Amino acid sequence: MTTPFRFTSLSSALLASLALIGCSSTVTMTPAASVPFAQGEVDPSFEDNGNGSITVRVAHLGDPAKLASGATTYVVWIQPDKEDAPLQNVGALKVDDDFEGELTITTTFRNFAISVTPESAADVTKPSGAPVLTASVSD
Repeated sequence: MTTPFRFTSLSSALLASLALIGCSSTVTMTPAASVPFAQGEVDPSFEDNGNGSITVRVAHLGDPAKLASGATTYVVWIQPDKEDAPLQNVGALKVDDDFEGELTITTTFRNFAISVTPESAADVTKPSGAPVLTASVSD
């Protein structure tokens, strides 16, 4: 008689896992014409308490200096989907020797535009040029 209980418990656990997976969906980033082979995705995950975790993953993104003179890093920007909301630098995206990188951030924003730009420093306050990858995220 333990078999039906185990089956029910496993079924419940599986359904709960699938429900959590349904709370977020990966968003594909659009590359700029200057980097047609670049790939990016945004993986948002939002909690009921209002906090969210966002992971940005990129591939085939080369040396930032080849895209912008003086650039040494890539910066990830978020612009909340609110009237007059400023663009926010949310961190530097380090790209490794395999031309891949990942950055995970925490935010309370659920609807926003996100972009990646080559920059001369990680702590810049506004983009110096055009983004190489862009996407829009909405809950």
